[in-house]
Amino acid sequence: MVSHVQYRSFMNEDFEDIAEMLRRIWHDRSRNELYNTLEAHYDLAHCLSISTFSLVAVANDEAMGIVLARAPHGSQARNSAIDADAWKRLGNDLRHDMARIDPAAVRELDAAIKAEQRANEKLTAACSVEQAGQVTLLAVSHRARGLGIGSALLDAACSFCQDAGAEQAYLFTDTDCSWQFYECRGLKRAAAHQPEQSERALLPSEMYLYTADLAR
Repeated sequence: MVSHVQYRSFMNEDFEDIAEMLRRIWHDRSRNELYNTLEAHYDLAHCLSISTFSLVAVANDEAMGIVLARAPHGSQARNSAIDADAWKRLGNDLRHDMARIDPAAVRELDAAIKAEQRANEKLTAACSVEQAGQVTLLAVSHRARGLGIGSALLDAACSFCQDAGAEQAYLFTDTDCSWQFYECRGLKRAAAHQPEQSERALLPSEMYLYTADLAR
């Protein structure tokens, strides 16, 4: 039972708890559970490597939720001591281990990442988000849903982007995620993408870009 929630910046000792949370939510590509664990670690390392803000929800001495964000392009705003280069190096090491354990799963992952990048480029091309902040990751443990953690984390990320000078924040989501949450929080669906037939085995059935108005 979750009794009290504290919020603080990401610490390296949170990595295992959060990666395991991501594995349970999203990472089941392989029959090899070690591969799935490494893929979740790889996912988190990548998100950390592109972010300049972090906030973790801690309950019962365990990380139960996380939000990551990055300031608008050109802004030097930084909320946490995230070492982007270190996380990139870890990601490279993890990918090497993943390829050794399940080469076919890594090939599928690479194809999915490329397809996702193409879809995200189409989504951003349909919007004006060049000067916006981005929420790069938002995840809450199933064991801590309904406590307002997701709302608190999202609000903190938007406040960071606003303080960095952004009048808008955006994020990517899809039908494999709880996209309805963002509409309940007042974000607007700015663009949608349905994968082409060749991509349907790699991507969710629909992908979205949501925006939050941060203008003061």
